[in-house]
Amino acid sequence: MSNQDRKAKAQAAAKGTGGGANAVIVGGIVLIVAIVLVVGAVVVNAVRDSGGVDALPQGVTKGEPVEPYADADPAKDAPVVDIYEDFRCPACKAFEQYEGETVTQLAQDGKIRLRVHLMTLIDNNVGGESSAIAGSSALCAANQGKWTEYHEALFALQPQQETADGFPDAAYTQAAERAGLTGDGLDEWQQCTDEHTYVDYVQSVDDAAVESGIKGTPTVEVDGTPFNWGSVIDQQTGEVDTDTLKQILTSGDVPEDMVARQ
Repeated sequence: MSNQDRKAKAQAAAKGTGGGANAVIVGGIVLIVAIVLVVGAVVVNAVRDSGGVDALPQGVTKGEPVEPYADADPAKDAPVVDIYEDFRCPACKAFEQYEGETVTQLAQDGKIRLRVHLMTLIDNNVGGESSAIAGSSALCAANQGKWTEYHEALFALQPQQETADGFPDAAYTQAAERAGLTGDGLDEWQQCTDEHTYVDYVQSVDDAAVESGIKGTPTVEVDGTPFNWGSVIDQQTGEVDTDTLKQILTSGDVPEDMVARQ
């Protein structure tokens, strides 16, 4: 073998060695990427399994309202009452105080089909994510069979002054205890709330509501007709004309002078 042949062979060997090193490096990178993807998938699945990202209330898809009294099995022709609400909204608190009990009773009796759209209007306007967290926590309470009690209790604890902070964390626990949650039920609710289990879902409902033209809360629709819920409240005494309210909700007919105008 001539010197020239040895030099050519050595150069070829050097190229071969370099290619192998490159192959090892590339292979290593591919392996690392694969590991990252696998670990990422495991984490995402673990979060989903624990009720995190993309968790949905039972029987509901993203953007759709919840029906907290679906078990009441309302008649197929029962009027559909849609309520768009935000736990941080002062007017929503007033609606709950004045008319919430009547609406709830009619839904529990199966005389109306109640659909609740949990919105984040105040989050969008003031900042923070307390509306979304509050809505999520209410759904966690529903999982424990305490929707009605928690819904009422949390509205009662609404902060007097609206800031980006919204509800203090302690308010959620206080509402849960007022709702009657104890022991394992309280622990499960707390974990569900702390993990912000349904926050993404609540935000999806808000997105859908805004897209459909809802501009404020509370908005009440009876079989699709916007109802001016304040029209059944005596402005002097603050008394609610409960009979008229029941008649409107159970008939599905909103008198022309009680239709809400936006």
